[in-house]
Amino acid sequence: MDNFSSPIGQGGLYLLQFLVGLVIFALMLRFLLRATHADWRHPIVQFIAKITNPLCALANKIVPTRGRWDWAAIITALVIHAIFVWGVGMLTGRDFGAVAIALASVTEILNQLLDMMFWLIIIQVILSWVSPGYNPNMVIFNQLTNPILAPFQRFIPPIGGMDLSPLAAILAIKLFQIVVVGSIAQIAQGFL
Repeated sequence: MDNFSSPIGQGGLYLLQFLVGLVIFALMLRFLLRATHADWRHPIVQFIAKITNPLCALANKIVPTRGRWDWAAIITALVIHAIFVWGVGMLTGRDFGAVAIALASVTEILNQLLDMMFWLIIIQVILSWVSPGYNPNMVIFNQLTNPILAPFQRFIPPIGGMDLSPLAAILAIKLFQIVVVGSIAQIAQGFL
């Protein structure tokens, strides 16, 4: 009987998963903000930078951030998730092995990143309908989603004034998540 069989153990595991997920979310948002050249003067961007800077400090020494790719955020997220999986394995008396831990971490990071892209597009579309004029928060969503939508906008012109590229982007993101990330997760299951 492992430590997570009781309701208190399950509650503790849920809280730990939530906190680790929140940290990984912040790191993935940091990665996307830099990758999309978001305005670093925006309060949301400054907040994410301040809360993730201490987490990324060590990884930044190993892989300094240059240009638009913040690999330190990805490495930090992978390490945090790997420690989480290893810790859960230790607490439950299971040895997952290095390959399973690595694959589970890669799967989680990719899922977080793709889910974030999905929801950013949804929020941006809703905000564009609700608040079509200038909105400072809309600017940050546009900065985050424009690079994602741009390849789809090249192939899908507006029809009757409606931009259908978000629909195609959402479909592509979810298909990639199901096929590619799902395949990695299935491989990881084989190592458990």
